[in-house]
Amino acid sequence: MKKRELRRIFASFLVASVALTACSSGGNEAEKPEENKQEEKAAEDQEETKEEATEENAAAEQTSVVGEMKAELDKATENQEVDWDLVIEKYQSGLQNAVNEVNGEFDGTIMAALEAGKSGDMDANIARQLVDKTVQSYFYQKQKSLHKEAAELLAEGNQEEAEKAFEQIKHLAENVFIPTAEKRDNYYELSGEASIAENISAGLEAQEEALSSGNADDFNVYIQLTDKSVYKSYYLASASYAEKIEAAVKEGKEEAELKIMQAEAWGFYQAIKGSLSGGDEEAANKLNELFSLDATEPASIKADEVNNLFNKAIVGKIKSYHEKVPTSLDEEKMVDAKTQALEGNMFLKALQIQLNGKLGEDKAQEAFTHAEEWFNAVSEGNKEEAKTHSDAIIESVDQLLQ
Repeated sequence: MKKRELRRIFASFLVASVALTACSSGGNEAEKPEENKQEEKAAEDQEETKEEATEENAAAEQTSVVGEMKAELDKATENQEVDWDLVIEKYQSGLQNAVNEVNGEFDGTIMAALEAGKSGDMDANIARQLVDKTVQSYFYQKQKSLHKEAAELLAEGNQEEAEKAFEQIKHLAENVFIPTAEKRDNYYELSGEASIAENISAGLEAQEEALSSGNADDFNVYIQLTDKSVYKSYYLASASYAEKIEAAVKEGKEEAELKIMQAEAWGFYQAIKGSLSGGDEEAANKLNELFSLDATEPASIKADEVNNLFNKAIVGKIKSYHEKVPTSLDEEKMVDAKTQALEGNMFLKALQIQLNGKLGEDKAQEAFTHAEEWFNAVSEGNKEEAKTHSDAIIESVDQLLQ
């Protein structure tokens, strides 16, 4: 499975449920009539079942709420009046607490956009996109926490609960991540094994096989296949809007249309902003500034600048993993080493379009071949061979910064 799934992805360029425990209350319990005890026990069982179902179906319930919100917000695209109070009520009752648990800033953005849309202080379609794309950023962060939960449960031997958490990830992939990835595939003309949507599916398949066999180590490693494929989709979404904005300026499009696209870019970017800061904080902050409606006029956004900033931050991420892997190998932490190597390779894959453009497809192909061989050498604990391939990869990505 390891090499097959890696080859499938690189070939194109070669809940826990809450258990309620009834507490005895000493002598008073014995004094209650038996029928009352049975009724209370039935109520407790029903509440426990309800809480378990809520945990198991949280992703489905949340995507359903988002669908209802979107149906109302989409009226703005037809110049129809939006019932903002209805959308706010649905958000606050069905999603707000969950969003706050993951990232309070996301909630602040969503509520500010809804209130501004309601008051008319913000164009309805700009508010709609801020809400929609910030919710998508929430779902990206949510799947990361679900992955962590599933991995921990599997490591503890609690496979049933791990499978429940993984089912939520699959639901989010089917209803949020893959549809978003398909839009990026269409825009960048990525198909077959180069398709981001296909890569997400391949990652989930590899994870599910590891999960089914109870292999916690492989499951942990393969998280990177899924997570970083979704990451690539969000990164390319933000980058593509920079291109669209620049083209729209040349076509003489109205500023309102430009700001809608800018809002979309900003919303997608929130999912990965923190991670990119780990690669190059200055570049990550500059990207956030460029996409921010209150900081940058959309007409001044240039695709080349955006791409260069993304290159700088993502290359920084790649290099950080090439620094971590030798240390993990020295300490004989093989799962960590493989995870870090695969994560570095997935960031490399995120730059496929940029590498093809800068190096040419043949040279880019060589870099990805080195990436596959690097992972294999790391998996086998071959430090010398791993260093040879690592050096070649770094030499390739450095050219993106020249």
